[in-house]
Amino acid sequence: MIINKIHYTIVVAILLLISGCGSDTVEPDKKKNKVAGFKTDTSMFIAAIDEVSPTKEDRNAMIDEFIIKSNLQCQHYLNNPLNKSSSPKKQGLYMDIFDGVSQAFGVKNITDGAKKLYMKNNHDGSSNKAKIAYENALSPEIKRGVEIARETYAQKMILRKTRMIESYTIAMLERDMENYDKLCSYETGLIEIHKALKKVQRQPKIKPFSPKIDPTTIKNKVEAVTREAEANEASEELNNTTF
Repeated sequence: MIINKIHYTIVVAILLLISGCGSDTVEPDKKKNKVAGFKTDTSMFIAAIDEVSPTKEDRNAMIDEFIIKSNLQCQHYLNNPLNKSSSPKKQGLYMDIFDGVSQAFGVKNITDGAKKLYMKNNHDGSSNKAKIAYENALSPEIKRGVEIARETYAQKMILRKTRMIESYTIAMLERDMENYDKLCSYETGLIEIHKALKKVQRQPKIKPFSPKIDPTTIKNKVEAVTREAEANEASEELNNTTF
């Protein structure tokens, strides 16, 4: 009986040791595979490149498939509200957009109010409704900005298809793929909006400034959100003083 108990204890100890070792080996892999920001999933791609002797044809097939499928995955990524995380860079880009609207259309009183509303922190820790409203209102233009930036980069990749495999290597293609993935971000879209606002300042009489981003639409959206947010604040203050 005692011997059976000893055997049972030994078996349990061995099983615990094995499971413990397994968790140690799996966990680092999970952390390693977790990549911040957007990354195209190429695991189901049809195109494949021979690592030993890559060919121009295989490389070009990869370029074509990558651009098409990366664009579809990027759209899904940008539609996910969880990816609209706040960052100092993102906040700075919104400030640049508000300044751009002011300089292009002379509505400093509106954009000064927009800056205060966007940067306002609620004392109760709740979400800044005005900030969310600005981001939701400009979301279509942000997505168009991402499309513009990625289309420009995609054209460069397509032009490189004419090169021999020795002058545009697989390593170079992989760098381009990484750069293309990085362009799938809200920051990229905000930068393109800012560019459109800068362009209207330099060429105020030429329309349209961009086939996808209309600076007047940006101005109207910023103005509408600001007026609504200020009206809501005034109403809340009135209710607080009344009660």
